[in-house]
Amino acid sequence: MNCMSTRIHKIAAAGAAIALLGFGLPQTVANAATGAKCTVKTPLASSQCDAVVMATVSKVANLNPMKARAVTDYQVAYPMQGLLWRFDENLIPRMDLLAKQDVSKDGLTVYQTLKPGLKYSDGTALVAQDVVTAWQKQIEAKQSTSFFAKVSNVVATSPTTVTWSLKTAFPDFNWLMANQSMFLNPTEKLKDANYWSAPVSAGPMMISSWTPGSDTMVQVQNPNYWAPAKVKQITYAAIPDAATRKLALQSGQVDYVFDLAYQGVQDLDKNTIKWWAHALPGTYQLTTNMAKTDSPLQNVKNRQAISAAIDRTRVAKIAFFGTVLPSCSQTFIKGNPYHQCVLPNQGKQDLVLAKKLLTEAGNPSGFTFDMTVWARPAWAESAQIIAQDLAKVGIIANITVKQDTVAIADMNAGKYEMMFSGNNAPTPYLQLANWFGIGGAWQNWSKVNDPVSIAAIDLLGSAMNPTSAKTLLATANRAAYGNSVHVPIADRAVISGSRLPVGLLQATIPGEWLYVATTPLISSQRGPAGFNTGAKG
Repeated sequence: MNCMSTRIHKIAAAGAAIALLGFGLPQTVANAATGAKCTVKTPLASSQCDAVVMATVSKVANLNPMKARAVTDYQVAYPMQGLLWRFDENLIPRMDLLAKQDVSKDGLTVYQTLKPGLKYSDGTALVAQDVVTAWQKQIEAKQSTSFFAKVSNVVATSPTTVTWSLKTAFPDFNWLMANQSMFLNPTEKLKDANYWSAPVSAGPMMISSWTPGSDTMVQVQNPNYWAPAKVKQITYAAIPDAATRKLALQSGQVDYVFDLAYQGVQDLDKNTIKWWAHALPGTYQLTTNMAKTDSPLQNVKNRQAISAAIDRTRVAKIAFFGTVLPSCSQTFIKGNPYHQCVLPNQGKQDLVLAKKLLTEAGNPSGFTFDMTVWARPAWAESAQIIAQDLAKVGIIANITVKQDTVAIADMNAGKYEMMFSGNNAPTPYLQLANWFGIGGAWQNWSKVNDPVSIAAIDLLGSAMNPTSAKTLLATANRAAYGNSVHVPIADRAVISGSRLPVGLLQATIPGEWLYVATTPLISSQRGPAGFNTGAKG
């Protein structure tokens, strides 16, 4: 049990009562894990599971990465996703479908060679043009295109070789390759409008059965993947209520749960279940819809007043049981070598400053706004604490809690004023690009367009040593506070619980992408070389 788990154990009240709240398990979920070497006490090296069940926070609704996806969508897609590099269980990018990668001395050209004889799950040959198509589709769809801002062109120089041309040096390149935004699929099949209802796979797992929007999805081993998965079948079962997910794990109906409720986890049977809190490289934040021009939140001083009025320590200790720390910048927390506090008063609650900013904004008595909150453990509790803090300076937050898929649909449609949610990416450059870079997911939703932030983030992405990276990161974080479209609240952590061999099936440190153990383990492959701004974080 890690230190975060220990902190929960000390803080959470033993024997917390949890109600079912009217939620039931999907009818297709029966008894869970099968296999002689499939218990929490089995060493990973010798483990092998026939069939396991994972409880997800929502239904799998969309696998198309050219469209906005909820956490469950891209979570279950990752084991099927064709990737040039893939994250191992420790967030280290490892070469997956690549046999070789070289970088020019000036850092502006990347040469890649695919493993020989690669095939998708249906037998279609995987070729270099599919890499070019993956990049082109992201640019065309304008989804997460900020991640590719430093890429000027991609060319297939042969059926098995690819050349990437970069605008500037890009030390985060391998991290980008392992990201959920880089996906490989057969170029010709992508022309089929119905392709994403039954996509083929170039990862360790492939779809066996799934209907978009149904309660379950079943994946099985992809026989054409170079490293066989240590689990033959995974059933994903949608259980939106966190308390019900915990009870399903406790009763043995499911084997792995991502995002458990903080209350009562210490009651789980230690002989058959392991639970832990894993830190995520991102922050919880309040995000403003800058396209909603009739909102008082259009005034930056009102947004900064909200930031000043929040007691972040109280949110961390009460809502998250001390598993997270209050944040005073968009990236990294105290103790991390890249941490730099940029919020006034070190991010501590400052009601005097909040009232001063409200007066300067022309709202000395405060104002009212709507806050949407995703239905995830502790998020609604956090929003309630924030609302209590804001009320002290006359700001009234009307809170509505919505499921992930509904909240994302509202964001795509611009039907929100402010949201409590969170962002994750494996490096500070990719995190900030997602928030502020043109084509970033959160930039698309918030409609922020801040040249100062974009320029600062661009320079950060080309930093080639830790000293310059830290200096440029501070500049980018100060620019982020200058517009305060995204108000940081705390760092992130998620509690998982499992009956499976440790490391067999689990969310990687970005928090949500699923790592499925293989033989050999992906960690046995070549990893990154040289400096990366997220390597120490």
